[in-house]
Amino acid sequence: MIGCSAREGGVITNGMSRFHGDSPYANSAVVVNVRIEDLGGEGPLAGLAFRRHWERRAFLAGGGNHFAPVERLTGFLAGGKGSPVERCSYRPGFRDADLRDVLPVFVGEALKRGFAEFERKMPGFITREATLIGVETRTSSPLRIVRGENGQSTTVAGLFPCGEGSGYSGGIVSSALDGVRAAERLIVSMG
Repeated sequence: MIGCSAREGGVITNGMSRFHGDSPYANSAVVVNVRIEDLGGEGPLAGLAFRRHWERRAFLAGGGNHFAPVERLTGFLAGGKGSPVERCSYRPGFRDADLRDVLPVFVGEALKRGFAEFERKMPGFITREATLIGVETRTSSPLRIVRGENGQSTTVAGLFPCGEGSGYSGGIVSSALDGVRAAERLIVSMG
């Protein structure tokens, strides 16, 4: 994991895999759906304000020096009563914290349900060795460039918004597929 903070006073984490895949750490993320009604604000920039709020909370919980807040999975599931984390892949550094302080309640509850389901399907998933690192708030854009049925922007003719940056996907594979669909629509429009 690496720090990807975009501004002072916020912590943003992002998974990173080494080129040779020789890290002693597993790199994975668990994503929770955030709906418009979860944002707690109005207007087109409510998603940005929501994201900044939780990035700031993570910054403070990490000690205010761009360290990420971390917690053992077992501690998170027990309500913040876990033992300290000794090692962690996050750079520049980490600090033990109660991740309930850096996540909306609905996100924490969804994660707990998800981890329980993982444990049910893959016994042994929940272990003392698993470390949660927070927060990764940039899985998809909080804004969306509106596109019509033909895939083009509704305000800029000839623009085919696609991928994470335009608000239509949340990862490498879904962005690639969205890009393929955009290219197909472009070809049809030129037809």
